[in-house]
Amino acid sequence: MNSTLYFGEVTHRRLSPKKHFFRNRMFMVHLFLDELPQVFKGRLLWSVNRRNLAWFNRKDYHGDSSQPLQEEVRRTIEKQIGEKPRGRISILTHMRYFGHCFNPVTFYYCWNEETTHPETLLVEITNTPWNERYAKAFAWNEKETKGNNSRHDFQKEFHVSPFIGMEVDYDWRFSAPGEKLKVAMTDSKDGETFFRAELSLKRKPISTKNLAWALGRFPFLTLRVLFGIYWHAFLLRLKGCEFQPHPKHLNPSSSENE
Repeated sequence: MNSTLYFGEVTHRRLSPKKHFFRNRMFMVHLFLDELPQVFKGRLLWSVNRRNLAWFNRKDYHGDSSQPLQEEVRRTIEKQIGEKPRGRISILTHMRYFGHCFNPVTFYYCWNEETTHPETLLVEITNTPWNERYAKAFAWNEKETKGNNSRHDFQKEFHVSPFIGMEVDYDWRFSAPGEKLKVAMTDSKDGETFFRAELSLKRKPISTKNLAWALGRFPFLTLRVLFGIYWHAFLLRLKGCEFQPHPKHLNPSSSENE
């Protein structure tokens, strides 16, 4: 079985117009979708599509929940980049813990036939309080980087933070899931970097000990993630950061990003 757990941290560093930094310890599950029927078999507190203290609920993830998740992922990637993945698909995400699920970002890795490296990647972001989802597909371009990594530069298309506008250039970098896994995202405007976020994780096997540690150490993980978003938004507001309204709330005459 190739599914695993990942433990580590996420950091956010805002450089301007006000400095702000935080670090959160966390864990994520990395599950191969074809292993879902077996991955938590015999695990008392963990399950798939069945209520439990920790459970994988198909409705929490991409596309039409009445359809198989991997087929919805394949369909979206084919629509965006013109090529339908044919290999295995894995998901790096938070599950539903103690009845609650929230994923600021979920990653779908689409592997080659030998499952040695990803060929494509789908990143899905959920914002709050609007609860909108945005999915963007990438062809894995490790030939343009050093090692088994993929880098992508593009302009912002989706409103996430109420303190970051839409006129932003992104630099996103991904490493393939292995012993270590990293995702780095940099925001810049007019050539000047003002925000960095990094996810840094280490792999652990799915075992009774590691599953118990994950729930014991992070019992209300997704609630804590959601609370942290609002708490740090409050702190940024206290620091005087300018509020950026959602583009859909702007007048058509004043919005170039809607």
